[in-house]
Amino acid sequence: MRRDYWESLCNIWVAERWQQTSTTMKVNRAANLEANMHISGSVAFATHQFRLEKELKRPPTFQEVFNKTHKKKGTNQYISDRAREVAESYSQQMTEKYAGEEEQPQLDPEVWVAAFGAPKKGHVYGFGHSKDTSRVLSGASSSALQTSAFTTPGAPGTPSEMMGFILDTISGLESRLAQMMESRLAQKMHVQVSDAVQAQLSQAISQAISQVSIPPQAAPSTSARAPHCTRATYDKRLHKIKVRIKYYQINVTNGG
Repeated sequence: MRRDYWESLCNIWVAERWQQTSTTMKVNRAANLEANMHISGSVAFATHQFRLEKELKRPPTFQEVFNKTHKKKGTNQYISDRAREVAESYSQQMTEKYAGEEEQPQLDPEVWVAAFGAPKKGHVYGFGHSKDTSRVLSGASSSALQTSAFTTPGAPGTPSEMMGFILDTISGLESRLAQMMESRLAQKMHVQVSDAVQAQLSQAISQAISQVSIPPQAAPSTSARAPHCTRATYDKRLHKIKVRIKYYQINVTNGG
């Protein structure tokens, strides 16, 4: 990541508003530990599904991915009673519902909802944040159940295709972020240059004006006095001032 991007992110993270949001979310997570427990770490559930497909050499079921991310490594024990109860209830209901059929769908949203209970604030237990929950939340029809629930709307259906879709999406977002940051940096530099030119312009005008000595009004006198400068000299110096002002105005307009 470019240094200026990183510094911009750090500025966001140290802002008071971000700190308040972070504290609130931390309290919320601590209030319901079991709802947030899994062993996937920072790895997305979709990535676990992709790896499991390569390991099994076939598309895994949703419960297989759930077990992969909710069982202790090297054991067959679930990380919490909540995870075990949901998995066992879902497995039992799937067996009863599809008894006598050769294959089961990768995920039955209605059975999963019956196993884990109603979603809270749009969050479906066991889905993480990288999978489409619309089919579960809306109770999709049985005709749509054969489609993997791990796909994002508009994305390809297989895990390998989906990973490509995700990488392309991330690449596009990074490109847009780079353009936005460069645009803001250019605007900031333009403002700084404009301010500097304005300061130079003001200084030049002050210097030019200080060089002009406007002849004072002649006091009544019987004897004529020679003026400090002639009218021609005054007009010539005034013309120089106007030329300098025009020059700096052009620089300000052009940003440098």
